[in-house]
Amino acid sequence: MADSSQNTTGLAAYLFIFALAIVTTVSLQETVIKGSIDAVFPNYEFITNVIPGEWIIMSRDLTPKDEFGSQREKLNDIVFKIRHREFDTDQTINLLRGKKALREYTMNNDQTLYFINPYIAIFPLHIFIGGLIAFLISMYLPAGSKLAWIRAKLMREYERVGSLLEKQFDAHGVNFKEMFKVSRSEREQLLRFTTLPQVVVTEVEDYISLHQYVEGHSRNFLVPVLFYFRYRISASYGNLIQGLVSGGAAILIFVIGLRGLKLIPQEEPSLILMALSIEFILLIVLMITFAGSAQEERLDRVVKELEAEQRDAIKHQTDTIQEVLGDRRGSGGGGTGSSDSLSEYEEQRLLDEVLSLMLKEAERKRSV
Repeated sequence: MADSSQNTTGLAAYLFIFALAIVTTVSLQETVIKGSIDAVFPNYEFITNVIPGEWIIMSRDLTPKDEFGSQREKLNDIVFKIRHREFDTDQTINLLRGKKALREYTMNNDQTLYFINPYIAIFPLHIFIGGLIAFLISMYLPAGSKLAWIRAKLMREYERVGSLLEKQFDAHGVNFKEMFKVSRSEREQLLRFTTLPQVVVTEVEDYISLHQYVEGHSRNFLVPVLFYFRYRISASYGNLIQGLVSGGAAILIFVIGLRGLKLIPQEEPSLILMALSIEFILLIVLMITFAGSAQEERLDRVVKELEAEQRDAIKHQTDTIQEVLGDRRGSGGGGTGSSDSLSEYEEQRLLDEVLSLMLKEAERKRSV
């Protein structure tokens, strides 16, 4: 009951941090975008507070100096009419006519014009950044805190992997606690001469690295994140993330198709930017998931190692049988010294068994 209450409190704290982060990023979006445009695209200017809920991004007016003042006056006149509804008393019609006037103005001056709705175009980025901030804060809160929802999940995964490794070590007759007392190279050397599969070496290193971080002996803040992505996110949600990436690509194709049909005007790319943002975020998440995951699934790697060991065992048995048959032929003096193949040995063994059965049957009939 206490664990359920702590989990609910941690989830509520996570959602609160998430909402607070989104509010913060939204409040800073205008400043950040304006600064980015000024730094990266100096040939564009950023205009706000003209159309409610939309930004105007247009290329700079490069008309000669003697004409610049009159051109700027025309632009200011259009902006004034939009703000004061002089194109039409109806708000929607006023905005549409104002946008048309701006398009005509930029066309006459060979300028490029975009109307961006930030709450559509970049809101997926706000969600991603807010979720990332909430994840990191919840991850690095103290382990005993009821607000550390992600940290609690990390510790459960830490205990699960540790329990699994300890049981596996006990089954192979190896002392798991001894692994903490030696260096990494010594651990690899010790594990090499045990019957444990090679995949355990990586898992032991990951577990010991997180153990040192939990105990305060390490300050590498990437350790818990990598451990959580490798043993929780990648293992449980890998297929889901790949499916979401495919869904994001489908959304992007659909939106670009609407643009191809000219249902989305060239000057209003907000929906296209939203689709691009979604696909960009999902690909980043997929990249992190793949980068943090193991090369192969644990079961697949263990099976491959067992298959390799089985092949080695069969090859060793075959070589032994061939050596025995070769020695027998050599001691009899009638052979050439070359060993028979495994198939020939099996045929000879089956023939001997048939002859033995026939002799037993003949003796039984004779006794009757």
